[in-house]
Amino acid sequence: MKELFENFKRFLTEQNFIGDMPLDYDEEGNIILYHISATEGINEFDPSYAAANIKNYTQQEYRTWDRPRVFFFTRLGQEDTGVGKIEGVPYSVKLKASQLYPIMEDPAGLSSRIEQQNWMIENIPEFREEYQQAKKCSVREKYNQWHICSKTTDSDGLAYTEERFAGKILLVDNPRFHHLKPNTYEMVANLAEERYNSIGFIYPQSGDKQNQIVALWRKVPTQRLEKDFY
Repeated sequence: MKELFENFKRFLTEQNFIGDMPLDYDEEGNIILYHISATEGINEFDPSYAAANIKNYTQQEYRTWDRPRVFFFTRLGQEDTGVGKIEGVPYSVKLKASQLYPIMEDPAGLSSRIEQQNWMIENIPEFREEYQQAKKCSVREKYNQWHICSKTTDSDGLAYTEERFAGKILLVDNPRFHHLKPNTYEMVANLAEERYNSIGFIYPQSGDKQNQIVALWRKVPTQRLEKDFY
């Protein structure tokens, strides 16, 4: 019964945020991802192993966010926008569209100020204490056009304080808490997995929407591609 409930819960939370991105699909509607490796005989991609053996062209990605993950192309013959063709053994992975979250578009608003505020309330005691005493923006209140709650999109529920010389400022944007704010990618990954069962991000490499890249942070089975990648 517990397993049945968990499966039903998972069904309710799965959402397809992918839309009409230029991706490869199999006959059953699964997205096909591709990874090129220097290693033969791989049957599972493990992010923790990949993080210990990162390539030069992925080091910049890890400077931004250090969670272990494996990177994939989304189209047969796709080239890296920085280094071009990658030599090695081609592998394929199949996923449901609902398992990927488009981090740059962020359609569910998981990187919003309200999500940051909620995270900091839960994890930062000094922030939580000040939040409890701070004023909150409310859609029921009427503010003038210069008020911080009017100037901020989707401000309902956001806490703000009055700072000397700076005036009214959102608590989540207060420089005093800047060093305590969560890594945006880590926060969104946790929320996307918790709410939508996502196991990876999809995003345009170098801003090119025709070159979507996928980064998975969970282990996935794979098999060698039966044809040439390029």
